[in-house]
Amino acid sequence: MRWIEDQQENEVVESLSKKLNLSILLSKFIVSTGIKTPEEAQSFLDPKLAHFTDPFEIKGMTQAVERICQALSLKENILLVGDYDVDGITSTVIIKKNLTELGSAPLHVIPKRKTEGYGLSEKVLDRGLKMGDINLVIALDCGTNSRNEARYLEQKGIDLIVVDHHQSKEKLPTNAILVNPHLCKDHGEPWRFLCTAGLAFKLIHGLIKKLRQDGNKVALELNPKESIGLSGLGTIADLVPLKNENRILANFGLKYLSQRSGIGVQAILRESKVENTSLVGEDVAFKIAPRINACGRLDDPDLAVSLLLETDPSNCLELAKKMNAYNEERKSIESKLSEEALNQANNFFSECTAVVACGEGDEWNPGVVGIVAGKLAHSLGKPCIVLAKSENEYKGSGRGVSGVNLMNILNQCKELLLHWGGHPAAVGLSLKEENLEEFKKSFIQSVDKETSGRLPEPTLKIAATIKENELQGSLIDDLDKLAPFGQENPEPILALRNVSLAYEPKKVGSGNHFQFSVFNGTRNISGIAWNMSENMPSSTTQLDLAFKLRWNHWNGRKNPQMVLEDWKVSG
Repeated sequence: MRWIEDQQENEVVESLSKKLNLSILLSKFIVSTGIKTPEEAQSFLDPKLAHFTDPFEIKGMTQAVERICQALSLKENILLVGDYDVDGITSTVIIKKNLTELGSAPLHVIPKRKTEGYGLSEKVLDRGLKMGDINLVIALDCGTNSRNEARYLEQKGIDLIVVDHHQSKEKLPTNAILVNPHLCKDHGEPWRFLCTAGLAFKLIHGLIKKLRQDGNKVALELNPKESIGLSGLGTIADLVPLKNENRILANFGLKYLSQRSGIGVQAILRESKVENTSLVGEDVAFKIAPRINACGRLDDPDLAVSLLLETDPSNCLELAKKMNAYNEERKSIESKLSEEALNQANNFFSECTAVVACGEGDEWNPGVVGIVAGKLAHSLGKPCIVLAKSENEYKGSGRGVSGVNLMNILNQCKELLLHWGGHPAAVGLSLKEENLEEFKKSFIQSVDKETSGRLPEPTLKIAATIKENELQGSLIDDLDKLAPFGQENPEPILALRNVSLAYEPKKVGSGNHFQFSVFNGTRNISGIAWNMSENMPSSTTQLDLAFKLRWNHWNGRKNPQMVLEDWKVSG
């Protein structure tokens, strides 16, 4: 793996350092995110709720709010259709909670992955429409590409609002109100990359604002900020760029989840063994989000919605235990599927620029193929598709690598696909069994064409090279000012060069990990290397270390800890 160190403009770094009284390193990290002015830096370091723009700046928001106001006034029946991931589920809960407070009784339905597929399908609509005489459907985290489904609802005399952040593939539904930031020309708006949970927050903000102007007394008692915890949860989980309004949502979302989370979230935290006193982004990404997602992956997504809406603590506890059991089952299935998919990758695609792994049976659960595709893409450094057979179709997910746009790739293969969509780095797709082999060839050929047959060499971005004596708590405090970390605001990776370990590294845990230590001039700073024990360095060799530096909280104490990303012999 090639290490690339950020080279920043020294004048800009020094200017920020002087004007805002920041350390040179902190200024360098801030500039690496693309920030260059003191005003931008101050806003980044100290995000405020007051920095949110008017929700009505987003195209379609005015029409959506007006239609919901009409539905509330006429006491119309509203059906919410959300996606089965964290973004879709938190969006559904945000809208349902607030509409309920406003006197509505909205129904909701979440697609069952195995039988109804993704998004606004006729199958899931038919299930939802059986619940009552529906006048308005609000699609959350889906619907941008649902032209046929929009027409289906129109024929039934049912209005449709789509609140979604997925990119359009072809012509948009003309018979729906669309709230999607990607449908506006990009002028650098701070709401440009909101996920649906962020859009749901903006929608509720706009709705309350409009109702207050109209003299609605209930709206005067409602506070949009009460939705920011769930909105932040969805934002962090959906891996959208944590800049501008997304950063505000993530920052305040974590604070609200830590201080004022509902009993549903509290139950998840207890089952996840997470202390909710000071949540960080990793708690959401690796503990909370996987448990919520596990419900949808194992075909019971409504469990997560029920838990987040539940008001009885004992019921919450039972639902959280069930959610945790789903997550353990998901991990077991994922482990078996990962092993099989990797075998296929090594046996059949080792010389190819891409992988298309597929199979059928219990371990080929369509709910975990996305996770497995992501692991494969990361470990192999090439785009990976993982498909599970369901009757006469293969359904699955793909994950990309830097420099490869999967949406462009699938567009070149679309004649072979039944359904497809997503983002440049993550897609979902389905195809008929008889098209499988041709799709494999077409997908790999399209990747070859886009990359000229050569994938970019895996790289590791080094934010800064430091000295051993800089391994201090003060540096971690500076790094913490950059959090929460995520897309386009990654946790900085630091480097030490030409250092020796304080002692011989030792295997820990299951034997897959190892501990090490570096002397900073006054004390040994410990480090952990996850899943790297097969390649341990020697304490007698001069080394270059690439790592993240964090506080390690244990038994009420905190100590600096390095989390190793890579190492190599110096020179």
